[in-house]
Amino acid sequence: MTNTIQTLLSKYKLIIVSFLIVLFSQFAWSDETAKANGLLITPYSHSSLSSSEPFSNDDYLILLSAPKRINNKLRAEQELRANISGIKETYQINDGHTTEQAFKHYLSQLKQLSAKIVYQCNSRDCGRSTSWAEGVYQDSKLYGKDASQFYFAAALQRNGEQWLVTVYTVERGNRRVYAHVEALKLNAPLENDGLQDLFVEQPPLFIFNYSFKSSVQLNVDSAEIQKIIDQVNVSSSSSVYVVGHMSQGYKTTEEALKQSLNAAQQLSTVLQKRGVDAIKISTFGVGPLVPVNQGIRTGNRVEVMVLTK
Repeated sequence: MTNTIQTLLSKYKLIIVSFLIVLFSQFAWSDETAKANGLLITPYSHSSLSSSEPFSNDDYLILLSAPKRINNKLRAEQELRANISGIKETYQINDGHTTEQAFKHYLSQLKQLSAKIVYQCNSRDCGRSTSWAEGVYQDSKLYGKDASQFYFAAALQRNGEQWLVTVYTVERGNRRVYAHVEALKLNAPLENDGLQDLFVEQPPLFIFNYSFKSSVQLNVDSAEIQKIIDQVNVSSSSSVYVVGHMSQGYKTTEEALKQSLNAAQQLSTVLQKRGVDAIKISTFGVGPLVPVNQGIRTGNRVEVMVLTK
């Protein structure tokens, strides 16, 4: 009797251990696969992984315009086909968070990686949600409200590898929100020569926000300052461009130009105190005259770029 009980307990322990391995591997799969592929895209923090699938395809379709159904066939004015390997993942966004919030998270992340946004759309400009769910992704979970859609396709080069990243977010009729993310590494050059300039490596962009009431209060991140210094030290011919933007809290354009320049000069002073030669630094204040309003490039901020040409 005792032996029988011990045998049953051993079987139950084995079942429980196996269950835990499977359960936790689902959570770990996304990051580990992305690291193995050489490009880590951090999921939206308020989400859970619904599905994950590594795959390869020598003629994979990436849309650069909204899909349409014509004679029961999927059509797009602009698209590309590529030999890729990568991973496709779908996340369910937690209740209380929107498609736009998840979309902006991924868009900001790609911007920080200096990716080039090749195509972007939202709402009904993306076409019909059913075209994306059934025709593009073959996933019924992604069928939702046309007005709730967001999509972008981005291209970037990292460590000598060329990548395409697409993100589609949508809210279903039952109010559930999903984000579908594909990170695709090119296994061969694109056949369309006109698209090769998508992968020209862009210098990183550093952004520092500031507040303004009666004076400029610049938020300085020491880690980001060090990254700028590291970029400057790569080449003796490096030049640092510091550009202040202002879109909030000013009364006149003249005031915005003045205060955005003040913010840029404050950051220039910080860089000089950390050892960057003043001769290498150029400062500008453009106020509200160069609106971007995408991802992290919004609000009162100072943008810094280091160039070697």
